Amino acid sequence: MIQKTIIFIGVVLAMLSCSNNPKVKQRDAAKDIAEEAATKAQNTEVIVHYMGWYSDEEAQGKKLRHWEHGYANTPIIGQYNSQSTATLVYHALLAWSAGIDAIAVNVKDQYDHDTATDLFDVIDELDSISQGSFDLKYLMSYDDQGFDLEAPLDTTLVKMNDFKDHLMGRENYLYHNNHPLFFSFDYPKKFLTPKSFRTVIDTVFQTDKPYLIWNTFGEGEDVETFVDAFYPWVQPGGEWDAQGMNWGEGYLEYFYKHVNDFETPYDFVIGGVWPGFDDRKNTSWGGNRLISRQNGKVYDNTWNFIHHYNGGLPMKYVVLETWNDWNEGTEIEPSVEHGYKYLVQTIKNVNELKGSAIPENQSQFEKVKEIHDAIQINRDTISEVINISIQNFIIQTKTKL
Repeated sequence: MIQKTIIFIGVVLAMLSCSNNPKVKQRDAAKDIAEEAATKAQNTEVIVHYMGWYSDEEAQGKKLRHWEHGYANTPIIGQYNSQSTATLVYHALLAWSAGIDAIAVNVKDQYDHDTATDLFDVIDELDSISQGSFDLKYLMSYDDQGFDLEAPLDTTLVKMNDFKDHLMGRENYLYHNNHPLFFSFDYPKKFLTPKSFRTVIDTVFQTDKPYLIWNTFGEGEDVETFVDAFYPWVQPGGEWDAQGMNWGEGYLEYFYKHVNDFETPYDFVIGGVWPGFDDRKNTSWGGNRLISRQNGKVYDNTWNFIHHYNGGLPMKYVVLETWNDWNEGTEIEPSVEHGYKYLVQTIKNVNELKGSAIPENQSQFEKVKEIHDAIQINRDTISEVINISIQNFIIQTKTKL
């Protein structure tokens, strides 16, 4: 009995010794922080900003719609039509297989709107083909140039009602806590202010109001009172330099610090990453501006802000800027110049963010291109044979995601 008591006391003393050991406490604290960070990251969803404004034929009186403005790099599939089934399947499968959770379609005019609904239909069809294995979501990112440019706010009311009646209720629309996500791209000197946008939303929606997500603050107007979250947008954060070495480091430091200082109790913050910027060949709205990609370094640098984020607001979403804005050279879509490099980098960073183990190779992307080519050859329709190929691809890829 005495021996058992001595052993028991020894165990207790050892436990007390460990609990009072600063190194043990540091290891335990570090472990708790790492586990908490891993849990937060696993709940972070990756969204890609998507342009649906291209055409490879005469569209609304414009030949080669948007391609005619000039582009920094060349798509690996060549100039394409954004409303082609082959294009939309190709983009959706590529994004999903790179670990992306949702596509935010930039909408300014009716052509963009039509592309958005076409893409939503394709994603729903891929979900059906795969019997639920294809779990890509979609959402809208409205370009405020497409809303009212003067009073009254009639166009905005029409578009918000359309969003409510025909888009937000779709099966795969991205929601957060029963609220559809609704991005707005804010331009300088615009007519539509956050306050007027909020007035329209409150008029159209009585319940389940969309989260209005804005890309600017700190510019002298009351923004934080009327919006629900913020996201940073690709920029140097200062002067554009001729060599393109200013990639936005100071701007991102400012954004992530100050977005956590607002008195408004936001639910989350949205991170932003980009590979570079180049509108030197853009003959329409180009400004001879450059953010050099530095062989992928800029993309990793902007991702590092995500990996090291420690603000009080949870980072629920990260936006990749962009999937395919070829006119401004921010695309991560595969190109002749860069191949599949930026999709492989996306996988690497998604794996680090989420603790996933998606293979960092381009073999699955090459299979998607084969599916794209087959749909094109088949007069832009999905035959039964192509359907089976898509189904097999999704099932095989799902086991890796």
